[in-house]
Amino acid sequence: MEFKLADFEVKEVIPASAFGDDYIDWGLKAVGAEVAWQKTKGKGVKVAVLDTGIDPDHPDLVQNVKEYVDFTGSSYGAEDVQGHGTHCAGIIGGTDNGIGMIGIAPEVDLYAAKVLGDNGSGNFESIIRGLQWAIDRNVDVISMSLGTASRPPEQVHQLIKEATERGIILVAATGNENSEVCWPAMYDEVIAVSAVDQQLQHARFSNYGIKNEISAPGVDIVSTYKGGTYARLSGTSMATPMVAGAVALVIARHKELFFDVKPTAENLHKIVDKMVKDLGEVGRDILYGEGMIDLTLLP
Repeated sequence: MEFKLADFEVKEVIPASAFGDDYIDWGLKAVGAEVAWQKTKGKGVKVAVLDTGIDPDHPDLVQNVKEYVDFTGSSYGAEDVQGHGTHCAGIIGGTDNGIGMIGIAPEVDLYAAKVLGDNGSGNFESIIRGLQWAIDRNVDVISMSLGTASRPPEQVHQLIKEATERGIILVAATGNENSEVCWPAMYDEVIAVSAVDQQLQHARFSNYGIKNEISAPGVDIVSTYKGGTYARLSGTSMATPMVAGAVALVIARHKELFFDVKPTAENLHKIVDKMVKDLGEVGRDILYGEGMIDLTLLP
């Protein structure tokens, strides 16, 4: 059994020369990131991205990438051959530097663990090692745009519980099979993220179910990509780092308001579940969860 990428679609690869300034994706605008930036940009919050690696020299990431590692045994090391991990990292922490694009939390510290191989798949052992690595670095948020239909070994859940007890927030994709929520998003301790499109409608590919906790934009999202380029991708893989970055902003803001104390994992879940724009049926529903993350409600 293995984990794999939450299937995604590359809509367009964009050269760096296409942007004259920090491009703000429609998804960031939809969730109110520009309003939140008037209060915080996530400085000092540590976010781990467990994915296909990263392009650590990308001009829109290099300033924020603090550490990266490979747990797959790839001959490329932690370098992102797929482009998926780099895209997710950029959605979270693309730098506010006057070039390319900007991420939802442009001042966070990024930690990238390559747990999925160059073919987009990874065994449970690599996920376990990635989770432990992130816990050992005392990160604040772990973003996982990956999943499996099979229940993982208990050791995965134990590490997720340990992370939660330490106050680390875990965010994972529901998956893109238009079916039930996959693991690890199924765990109670993990924020399960589904995707919406530009009309704020449930994305046709997005998994759903009672375990779905929250929604975010996940269609035609522009972010950093392999080889110093940019790309427009679609998937719950894109919605997940959108929420992970939003969580980073919540943590940063909470520390500013409460004398450098960050919220417990339990309280953070409650805060995020209330920071939503209700979509679909009134209240929580299987397509949108509590609703779409809304950063205009950041305290």
